[in-house]
Amino acid sequence: MTPGLTPHDVLIGRQSIFGRDGSVVAYELLFRSTRKNVARVLDDTRATARVIVDTLMGGQLEKILGGKRGFVNIGPDFLLEDALFLLPPRDLVLEILETVPVNAATISRCRELRDRGYTLALDDYVGREGIWAPLLELVSLVKVDILAVPETDLGPVVRDLRARNLSLLAEKVETPDQLALTMEMGFDYFQGFFFARPVILASRKVDPLRQAVTGVLSMVLADAGTDEIVKAVRPHINLSASLIRIANVVGKSPSHVISDLRQAVVSLGRAQIRRWLELILFSSSISENRYARPVLQMAVTRARLMELMAQGWKGTGKPDPEEAFLVGMFSLSESLLGVTIPAMLEGLPLREEVRKALLRGEGPLGVLLAFAGNLDRSGDSLERLLSEIPVPVEMVAAAQTESLLWGDDIVRMFS
Repeated sequence: MTPGLTPHDVLIGRQSIFGRDGSVVAYELLFRSTRKNVARVLDDTRATARVIVDTLMGGQLEKILGGKRGFVNIGPDFLLEDALFLLPPRDLVLEILETVPVNAATISRCRELRDRGYTLALDDYVGREGIWAPLLELVSLVKVDILAVPETDLGPVVRDLRARNLSLLAEKVETPDQLALTMEMGFDYFQGFFFARPVILASRKVDPLRQAVTGVLSMVLADAGTDEIVKAVRPHINLSASLIRIANVVGKSPSHVISDLRQAVVSLGRAQIRRWLELILFSSSISENRYARPVLQMAVTRARLMELMAQGWKGTGKPDPEEAFLVGMFSLSESLLGVTIPAMLEGLPLREEVRKALLRGEGPLGVLLAFAGNLDRSGDSLERLLSEIPVPVEMVAAAQTESLLWGDDIVRMFS
């Protein structure tokens, strides 16, 4: 392992993998080094192979996956490392990268992995069946890069793979037409940024509960009195019931049952009321669209990560943690609610720092948002963004793991 590089210097990103019914069936795990001038985890070197193993074996894997399977990229170096056998075959699918040469050594290793109970997938497949034929005999699933295969060639590629009784995953699905096409062709699984795009939740009726929550949130942000807040909430039975239920779960007096709305508001306090109103606002989309749950999970995880990083900010210009959480949630308002960010901000008494971050990506909050938004994407910008954030790298890694677990818990609560 690279000297001094530890699992605490690694971040784990997750990309959802969907089934045909729109449910999340697995996650692809993305590993990132948080330090400069050391081997990156995605470089597939022996040093980073050790980091992947240590990170996944740290006791958090089951929680991070939430009972689902994880897909992990396996490059040529890691494939031949004996450390690979420390990965749990029950929890993980090993993605054989396109950089792996098809030769006697790699074929033998893949056969050994299969015989030991590992599920193998072939990543970024674009055709050329003859080259990959030996590995196609050993894998169970093929991820087809639909952007790299001409549409006229996609049908024959699918038919050839289907003839081998392989499961198929369409990756890099970015438009409604691509989703419809790959569904029609019989792909089993789907992955791509389309699932977090606004078009999914467009043209929806205005939800009365959402209007009520937005109105009450505006009052809380404006520091309205308790009686005013209670008066505004009381006519909305669903919102009242939600706040009472939440107060009994997270209130300060767990031995005392809270049955009155005013008690709930007082028990939660302003900071908690604000937090839960934001969560209720965005959770309303879960029942309206089958793709909303993973997008809500992304928003909640992003918000919590930004809040924790704001708390750990060591330099000047320290952002407000509550505002960091709000920025993280509101950054996906268009995807979740079908409401543009400018429209979402209209009428809310927010500081200019929040507006600058959401509308133009400026200021410390903007930097935190850019960092959190890039965790689940490939590219080199993550390291540059992290260099602009005065938070110790070990704190960033810990915050990122905590935010994943917290986000899962919150989404389950609202499901």
